Amino acid sequence: MNINEITNILLGQNYISNKRIDFAVSASINDNIPLLIEGAPGTGKTALAKAVAEALNLPLLRVQMYEGVDASKVLYDYDYQKQLLTIEAIKSSLEDQLKGKDVESAMDYVKHIDFYGKEFLIERPVLKSIMGNQKYVLLIDEIDKASEELEYSLLEVLDEFAMSIPQFGNISCPEEMRPIVFITSNNYRDLSEAFKRRCNYLYIQPKTAEEIETILEHKTSANKALQESISRLLVQVSKMDLKQTPSIAEAINWAEYLAKNIDDLKDLPNTLTFIAKNKNDENKIKNCKAFKEFTLE
Repeated sequence: MNINEITNILLGQNYISNKRIDFAVSASINDNIPLLIEGAPGTGKTALAKAVAEALNLPLLRVQMYEGVDASKVLYDYDYQKQLLTIEAIKSSLEDQLKGKDVESAMDYVKHIDFYGKEFLIERPVLKSIMGNQKYVLLIDEIDKASEELEYSLLEVLDEFAMSIPQFGNISCPEEMRPIVFITSNNYRDLSEAFKRRCNYLYIQPKTAEEIETILEHKTSANKALQESISRLLVQVSKMDLKQTPSIAEAINWAEYLAKNIDDLKDLPNTLTFIAKNKNDENKIKNCKAFKEFTLE
């Protein structure tokens, strides 16, 4: 898939990209190189993975990282409840079968019961993405919130699209079924060099007023004046000392609400609940130049 095709498929999903984004996505789609994406919240990191999945008509497997998450929630686990129920179900049968056998014979008989076989294996998103049954887009969201231990456990997957599971064996994904991998980070902590070496790197710059206006044009029913007003405001407040800077997604929701519900500027301050999530932030936005110059039409 060439660069122009990638630009067009992303635009078809209302994702406004640029050449830097398009080339990074090209390497992910065409060469199966995992893409590590950084940028301020709301710049479109997660949305990029979703847009690619939709454009290519591939299922999206999303792993949301958080402090304390472990490999059993991300990579794989065993169905211990099913194992116990299986033991109970065959217990009486085993007692009959093992009657009269010495310890060595009994152990030899029992070892043929594989409690770590595929029927007991739980495919968490990362394992599921490389099993080879279906091609996926794999999104590992906010990797910087996971532990270093979990980060290192992903290296084999990123490097070889394979996973070594004790007691089960090795799983390697067929080349044609390898997932398209996107990984986002908000710089909560530094990632290891080993992890970063296995990925391409993309930093998504904050959107310009023109880019925000284009996004609003594609994703909302807001008129031109409203698009311009919101775009100017978003760029201005992004440079202010706010506790939480409004995201593009919040601006889209706000623009659509204003387009359908507000026809008088005196009501505008009452709608700041869409973009201001703190009382002090709200006051700062009300007093900024772009807000005072806001127009609806």
